[in-house]
Amino acid sequence: MKNYIAFLLQLIIWSAFSVAQWLSGKDHIEYKWIMFIVIFYLGYLIAKKIVNSSKVTFIVTLISLFTFFSLKIFFEQIITSIYL
Repeated sequence: MKNYIAFLLQLIIWSAFSVAQWLSGKDHIEYKWIMFIVIFYLGYLIAKKIVNSSKVTFIVTLISLFTFFSLKIFFEQIITSIYL
């Protein structure tokens, strides 16, 4: 159950990252990478506080990252195929 809660919180964090990335559309790529690293570390710290295991925390963080960006790409393709 703790893993699931950490996963959901990290999805919320990745959603906030996506919004921040959208709002900073004209920023340089270096700033976007710095923002990614900061958000990744924030998500890792929050999950580590919940899960209390470094290995499980890292795995949950990678799974949430992969899940979020896979779903983001999937829904972007659906939206562009509908409107084109």
